[in-house]
Parts: sequence; structure tokens; C-alpha cells
Amino acid sequence: MSEVSDRGVRRSGLQAEGEQTSTECAKASVADMVFLVDGSSSIGLSNFQEVRQFLRSVVTGLDIAPNKVRIGLAQYSDETYQEFLLKDHMDKTSLLEAVDTFQYRTGGTETGKAIDFLRTQYFTEEAGSRAGKRVPQIAVVITDGDSTDDVIASAQRLRQQGVIVFGIGVGEANLKQLESIANRPPERFLSSISNYTDLKTLKDSLLKTVCISVEDQRQALAERFADIFFLVDSGVTAAEFQQIRSILTRLANQLNIGTSAYRLGWAQYGREVKEEYLLNARQTRIKTLNGVKRLRQRKLQPNEPRNLGKALMYASTNLFTSDAGSRAEQGYRQFLVVISGKDSDDPVYRESRLIKSSGITVVGLSLGASMQEMRIVATPPYIYQSFTNIVPIMRAVFERQEAETALTGGCVQKDEADIFFLIDHSGSIHPNDFEDMKKFMIEFLNTFRIGPQHVRIGVVKYADSPDLEFDLTAHSDVKSLENAVEQIRQIGGGTETGRALTSMVPHYDRALFTRGHEVPEYLVVITDGKSADEVKVPAEQLQEIAGDPKRTFFANNFDALTPIKDDIITDICSPEACNDKPGDLLFLIDSSGSIEPQDYEKMKDFMKSVITKSAIAQDNVHVGVMQFSTIQQLAFPLNQYYSKEEMLNAITAMQQVGGGTLTGEAITDVSQYFDGLRGGRPGMRQTLIVITDGEAQDEVKEPAVALRNKGVEIYAIGVVDANTTQLLEISGSAKRTYTERDFDALKDLETELALELCTNTDCKKTEKADIIFLVDGSTSITLEKFRSMQKFMSSMYSSKREVLRAIQELKSPYGDTYTGKALAQWRRADLNVPQILMVITDGDATDRHSLVAPSVALREHGISVFSIGVEGANKKQLEIMAGHDSSKVFYVDSFKALETLYKNITQVLCDITKPVCEKQQADLVFLLDQSGSINPEDYTIMKKFTTDLVNSFKVSENLVRVGLAQFSSEFQDEFDLNQFNSQDVVNKHILSMTQRGGGTNIGRALDSIRGYFEALRGSRRSAGISQNLVLITDGESQDDVEVAADGLMALGIEVFAIGIGNVHDLELLQITGAAERLFTVNNFGRLDEIKQKVVETICESTLYKAGE
Repeated sequence: MSEVSDRGVRRSGLQAEGEQTSTECAKASVADMVFLVDGSSSIGLSNFQEVRQFLRSVVTGLDIAPNKVRIGLAQYSDETYQEFLLKDHMDKTSLLEAVDTFQYRTGGTETGKAIDFLRTQYFTEEAGSRAGKRVPQIAVVITDGDSTDDVIASAQRLRQQGVIVFGIGVGEANLKQLESIANRPPERFLSSISNYTDLKTLKDSLLKTVCISVEDQRQALAERFADIFFLVDSGVTAAEFQQIRSILTRLANQLNIGTSAYRLGWAQYGREVKEEYLLNARQTRIKTLNGVKRLRQRKLQPNEPRNLGKALMYASTNLFTSDAGSRAEQGYRQFLVVISGKDSDDPVYRESRLIKSSGITVVGLSLGASMQEMRIVATPPYIYQSFTNIVPIMRAVFERQEAETALTGGCVQKDEADIFFLIDHSGSIHPNDFEDMKKFMIEFLNTFRIGPQHVRIGVVKYADSPDLEFDLTAHSDVKSLENAVEQIRQIGGGTETGRALTSMVPHYDRALFTRGHEVPEYLVVITDGKSADEVKVPAEQLQEIAGDPKRTFFANNFDALTPIKDDIITDICSPEACNDKPGDLLFLIDSSGSIEPQDYEKMKDFMKSVITKSAIAQDNVHVGVMQFSTIQQLAFPLNQYYSKEEMLNAITAMQQVGGGTLTGEAITDVSQYFDGLRGGRPGMRQTLIVITDGEAQDEVKEPAVALRNKGVEIYAIGVVDANTTQLLEISGSAKRTYTERDFDALKDLETELALELCTNTDCKKTEKADIIFLVDGSTSITLEKFRSMQKFMSSMYSSKREVLRAIQELKSPYGDTYTGKALAQWRRADLNVPQILMVITDGDATDRHSLVAPSVALREHGISVFSIGVEGANKKQLEIMAGHDSSKVFYVDSFKALETLYKNITQVLCDITKPVCEKQQADLVFLLDQSGSINPEDYTIMKKFTTDLVNSFKVSENLVRVGLAQFSSEFQDEFDLNQFNSQDVVNKHILSMTQRGGGTNIGRALDSIRGYFEALRGSRRSAGISQNLVLITDGESQDDVEVAADGLMALGIEVFAIGIGNVHDLELLQITGAAERLFTVNNFGRLDEIKQKVVETICESTLYKAGE
């Protein structure tokens, strides 16, 4: 009895504590969690009772229910005991009773065997696991001893199954062993306590970490997947309706359909809406396909209206709700696909605006409806007129992430800025709108590197008078800023915007004083109403402070806050992203008679704006302009002007030509101006921007392919009635194709395109590294030469003020060149980051015989040595220092040339500082195109590129296995996954392969390659090891690829495709199943540019299989 009453006292205290903790886990509401408890003899009965109380307190803090959190428990010693499974106790009362009554077993400590028992007996569908529905799987291992069996392989198998493992070590527990059991990093997933009575102190931190991990998984899924609903016009023809069913079938087969993945729904509309298949239906691929099979067209009655406006309102209030299966509140993206056969019989303007303002992206497919109405209904640019390629196009829309990537890349480099928000909290603002304002600010600040020396943010709110919430100096990290924004309260009152603007001037004066130097300054004003006082004069004062009218933003509509966020951030970030990105940019603009004079002027304004946002200079960005109709007219070539003013004046002077639209002929003509003889710089990034308003009257595909094969990237912008299919043929990629509703919409594209043009996504920054420069300061280095070295070192950084200032203040010490002695001064760093030493010298080392030993010692300590020689440097000594690695030896003839050498070095740095591959174990199969369209030189480049990819992984029997096949008209085996176990042997075979030639049957090759993913040929698919296929091809397939691609996806194989030159982008998208796994380059010579991106994508990619 005494034990029971003691438990009762403890229970009441833990109940209160659990209730407090449960608030932390409010969002992490779904998980399968299994505890594995050490019940060996070393623990003792009293300590075992502490474990019971710990389990009880954790359970109390979670939301236990069949569709929420499920708990399982196993106990182990030298045997493993099934206490209760995930399916056994679905309510908190019976679960707590089971925790209170399970018995202490005693015995030895065989942790490895117990972990295997968890994997095979607990984390299965039969035992109640919901892994197939992508519910997070969690194991918590509690032990106080050293396991007598192997734990590493068992734990690895469990983690590979997708289970997050937490480890708790008590007393004398072997922490190194426990570290190999738990997920990484150990500071998050591993805890150590001195005795069992301390377990209770761990409860809150464990719950918090578990809940954060669950929430991280949930958010990752939300960002990756979406809810997609089709709203279909019942009045389309029978043939069109069959096409729509085919679209739904193909999407259901190609997307990852599942409860936590993509959800698909559809309804028909006429006078009323007929619900067919809602987002809350049991979402598996098979169930969804069966739903499509049952779909029948509801024929319209004679004179029955098509009320699209009413249908949109119905969708907003009934189909995109949490009850109907929408996951908008959980962060999943929302798409409505409207398929319309004719214009609506009721108004659509207000209804379409409402549904779009609620965060739903509307994709429009016209099968007879006017483009005027579709532009009102759909979210630009997602408006289509044909079934041609519509499935891959839609998938590119659903999975599109390129814009976010470019934006983030630009903002990574934004080192310093002062940003103030001036927010209206007057009485006219609804409380929900005020909360939207705060959410907007939090999303905004999370884009930047916040800190006293970096980006600072302050907030002033105003109604009748301004009120400083917090200054730029108040918060120095993201978390405290978020908390401060959350604490802002709305008081109400009038709207004195002018007075509030006037009050901002002293805040910016103080910003300059506290910063100590000038940095870009921005003001974001959010208001909902007309000001009660004068705003013009104070606004002009602020714009004078900002130095650019575009640095002051006004958002006057709460619905517009979310889309405007990216516009503002892009404007702030683009100058940093565009620093030092030399290249050639040519505009090719439609000057035909179909363009109205005012629209022609808007095109000129668009070009001017892009030029204004670019870094124009003789050694940076060059711009040229050509206009076309039935003839071509060069306004100015790439090498005529090197100042923005000259370019803008030349564009202003341009006159419209008039005539027809021969786009293909114009592309052929403009090609010559990218050549060196006509002002181009073929070694630089070269870009053509084509702007047109109509359908070309000639063939565009072949001229565009020829230009892209020269290495020129083409962006195609279509306005008003431009042909979407032709735009895709011109650009060669959905990523570089834009359609705008009218010429006014070009303005919205200016900054996005400017940022896209100058963001190098292959290597924006080194991931993490320690870099030390060892600079020759001997007497042979003159002051001018020393300055050149300073410029080189400065160019290796974006804009880190303290580093750059320190470099500029360096003084030359003079003396002889003791390179070996200097190398020996290096001290090994403790941090687990790449260590890089850059040696810059111009002469022969005085202690040349002492170079070898310190150079070898540095490399043995994991330090990469770059040797940079200038003028009279001894090349043999440079090679010794770099370990005879030619990629790390650089030589320039003069100190002046040293200043631009960084462009060659930064790519090598990117490779060295790449993060460790998350897929330590993987099966990786290559499928190489050896068709006759590839010339022998390019075939050799492709083989070398493949070996470079292989070298990026740890090839061995237990880590990464590699297989390879070739194809043309026929399939050709090369080697299976279990044939070679070393990098050298794999590469030797690849380099010795010969090319057979023939056609390009990708479909047949994909079908044949499936055999490589069988156990007999070395695949470890059954063991849960990641399965990967890399396809490299230069042409369009001569057979169908869809069925074979779907078959690979069904096996859980991640397919990555690399297309070179004239490839069918949309076809490759069908093969990969995701835009992020598709890579394209213009020619084989540029394959090396994407190597790191390919490796990173393979390492980070995870294929989520739908629960079927």
C-alpha cells in the first residue's frame, strides 16, 4: 500500500507539470513513439520505479489518441520483452495504467538485439505504426550500462527505416556507444544524467526536443507537398472530359499521393457545384485512381448556366476548409485548378479575388473560355490554353521552388542593412489583420542574417501619434526579435501617417550613430487607410534619406502582404546578389505592328529598370539591345556602352519598327552578337531575353536550340496573346519562361528577373570553413604588389566589414622568404570544419629544403593548402606545398593579374567546403546516353563527369555501391551494384567504356534499368537503403518514357536527370517526378558547373512513398 500511495503523490505533481509542457507540444500532435527501457539487473528496483515515473510524466504531457500520439513500450535485458505495442493503448487512462503495472525483468544488457526487436516488432503496420502515412516515428532508448552485443548496425538499420532515435544514458552508461545509437547531432538527441532520480529533470527537455523534431518533420512535409483541387466545367465536350480524367490519372500516378503528402480532389460545376472527391477522402494512390475511374461527366441541362463565380465562392467556403481536408493551417500549399469551357454566366471578379487573397493559387486551363476572363480568375502566370504537355507543366507549378532558391541566395549575401517597420495600429484595422501584419514581419525578418553588425530591425507603430516599439539596437538575434513582434499590441485611434513619417527621421539619425558607418536603410510602411494628415513632404524627406524612392514600400491591402513580402525582400537583396557577376545580356524585343505605342514604351521602361539593377561596367555586365518584326534592327551591341546613362539614352531614342513577327529569324540573327568578333565574351555567362506579344510567324525551335547550344541561356517573356508552347521552345525550360497578362505586369517582373540573371545557384557561398592567408611580405614585394595581394584577399569575401578593414590595414614586414618556417606556424583548429591555408609568394623560398615536412604535416591534419605563385615564384615549390594537387596550384604572371584570380579559386573552394552527404549508405546507378548524336569528345567529357560524381561519394560494399549501364537504340549492361567495391576500379571501367552510337530510346532503357535494383544484382532496397538512378542524355526520347518512369517511382527509386543541349525539359520532368531532381546545361563543356549541385541534391533528396 505504501508504494501505491507514494505513486499517487508523485502522480499529482507530474500531472500539473505535464499540463504545462503540453502547450509546447500543441502543434506536434501526431507521432508514433516507442520507449526501449533497460531492465537489466544493474538498475535495481528503486531506480526502475524512477523510470516508471519518468514515463508517466512524458505520457501525461502528450495528446494520446488513435489519430494523434501513440505510445509503445519494450523492456530489455539479455532478452527483449514486448510490454505493449503502439496499437494497444489508444487513450491516456489505459496507457498510464499499463505504465504503472509493467514488471521489472532483470538480466544482462543486450541493447543491439533489443533495437532490432523494436524495428521488426514495433515499427510495423501490424503493430500500429503509421509510417506509411508519414507519421513521425520516434524511439527513446534508456540505459545505464555497456551493451554486451553490437549496437551500431542495429541502430543504423532502425534510423534508415526513418525512425528518429533519442538516447538517455544514466550513470556509467557507455556514452560513445549511446552516441552511435542516437540521431545526430548528439547535443540534440543524446542526454546524460548521473543517476535515475535525475530523470525527472529531463522530462521537459525531452518533450520539447521530441516535439520540435515532430514539428520539423511536419513543416518539411508541408513545404514539400500541397492540396490540389480541380474545379471542372460540366459543359466541356465528352472528348475534353476524357482528357481531364487522363490528367487526373497521370497526376495520381506521378505525384506522391498520401495523407501527409499530396492530396487530390475534384468537383464539377454548372448552375451548382457537384462534389466528387474531397481532400479529406482516404488519400492513397490506389484510392485516388479508383475515384478517377468512378468520375462521370454531369451533362448540363438545356440553357443551364455555368456559374463559375458561384463555384469559386463555394470552393473557398466548402472545399478548402479543414473539415473538407485542407491543410492550409498546417502550412501546406493550396492549389485550385479551374478548367473552363466558356465564359462564366455570373460575375467572377470579386469571387476570384477573394479565393486568391486567402492564399490559394488558382491555375487556369481554358478550353474555350476567353483569355480575358482566365486572367481575372487565375494567378499569373498560371494560365494555359491547351492540353499539350499540361501534366508536366502543372507538376512544375505544384513543385516549383526556383524563385525561393534565388531569393534566399541573394539574401545570404546581404551583410548589413537597417530596416524599420512603420505599422498602422489604428481602430480601422481588424484584429485579424493586425495579426497578419505581425506574421508578415516575422516571415520577413527570418530571411536575413540578424545581428548588431549585420541586419538590424526596428518597429514603430502609429495611430494618432507614433510610438517606438523597439529600436534597431534592442534585439540582436532572430528569436528575441520574433518574441518582440509577438508582444506588439494594437491600441486603436486615428491614422496620422504624415506625423508618423516625420518621426522616423531621428530614428535613422540614431541608426547611423549607433552603427558608426553608413549602410543601406529601408522603411516598410503598412497602413490600411487614408491618412488624416499630410504625407507628401515627410515621405519625400525619407526617400531623400533612403537615397532611392524604391527603398520605401507602401502596402495598402492586407491580402497583398504575403505576395508583397517577396517583392520587398527581392528589392533589398538583389544588389548584393548581383555584385561581381560579369556576363553578357542581350534584349531581343518585339517591335511589330501588333504592339500599341504605349506598350512599346513600357517594354523600354522594363529594359531600363533591369539595366538599372545590374552591375554595368567594362569588367562586369555588358548589355546590348536588338528589336525585331519582319526585319531585325540592332540598337547597340554588347561592346558599345559601359555606362548605364549611355544605355538608357540609347533605349529612349529607339523607335518602333512595325510589321510582322519573325521571331525565329531574329533569334538566328542575334546569335552572332554573342561571338567575340561582334562584342560578345563567350567565356562569360551569356543571356538573351526575348519579349514578344504574339505568335511567331516562323519556326522558333531550331534557331533557339542552335543558340542554346552555343552556351547562351534564353529567357522568354510572353505578354497578352503570346503562344506558351513557342515560349517554351525558345527558352528550353519552364524555369526561364514567363507569361504576363499585359505590359503593365512587366513591372512586377523587373526585380525578379534581375535577381535571377545574377544569382549563381551553383555556389553562392562556401558552406563553412576556416581560411588563413599566409602572405609573402619579403623585400621582393613592393608596396604596389602588396596592395594587389590585399585586393585579392578582400575579393574572397562578400562584404564582411571587419575582415576587409583588417586586410586593408595589413603592413608588409619585409625580410627574406622563409616559406617552410611560416608553414610550420599553423596550429590545428578544434572545430570540425574544413581548414584551408592560402600561401601567396613571388619568389624562391630561402629555406626551400624545409618545405616538404611542414607541407605533409598540414595535409595530415586535414588542412587543404592552396599555393598561389606570382611572377618569379618557383612552380616546383608551389606543387610541393599543395601536395602535387594541380587543382590547388595557381600561377599568375603579375601581381595585377592576382586581383582577378579569385574567380578561379572560389569554385575549388566550393567543392572543398561542401557538407557531408546525408546518404552515407546508398545504391547509385548511372544510365548514360551513348547515341550517335553525341560526338566522341563530348562522350569523353560525359565519362569524366560521371567519374567526378562517383568521386564525391564513399564507394565501398557497405557504404555507396555504384552500378552503370549505357543506352542508345538498345540497352547495354556495364556493371552491377555488387560488381566493384572501390572508387578506382569503378572509375577505371567507366573511362575504358566505348560508344556504340544509335538512336535514343530512353523509355526502353528505363524499363531495362529496373533490373539493377534487384537483390541478386547488389541492390539493398529491401534493407531500406536509398535507391538512386542518374540519367544523363543529350536528346529527346524516340519512345514513350511515362510508363517506365512510373514503374521506377513505384519501386521507391529516386531518379535524377541531367539533360544536355537539345533536350525535352518536360519529358525529363516526367522521368524525375520532381523539378529539383532535373538539371540542364547547354553543352557538355558546362557539365562541371553543375557537379556540386547534382551531388548535393542526391545527398539531400528523400523520396516519400505514398501509403497505399
